[in-house]
Amino acid sequence: MIRRVRVLRRAQRDLQEIYDFIVREAPRRADPFIDGLLGTIENLATMSERGAIPRDELLRQQGYRFLVHGPYLVFYKVLKRDVRVYRVVRGSRAYHSLL
Repeated sequence: MIRRVRVLRRAQRDLQEIYDFIVREAPRRADPFIDGLLGTIENLATMSERGAIPRDELLRQQGYRFLVHGPYLVFYKVLKRDVRVYRVVRGSRAYHSLL
């Protein structure tokens, strides 16, 4: 089943912040990295169940899944007709309070 992927506003801001950070640190890597990250997110349209289920009980009960792309975690939920991306955060952050 093909689902529509919706990147919510907070996740869009996360992506912009990630891009801005990489541009400052390694300008040549920014575009390829973000392109790969967006590709990972777009693949959720056809492979929405591929993400891991969090170990955290609360996140699991809320229906979150996540994908790993480099040092970042993409948190999303699979709904009937679409996939909603809620956050894209660095894996080293205390992300439980961000969702």
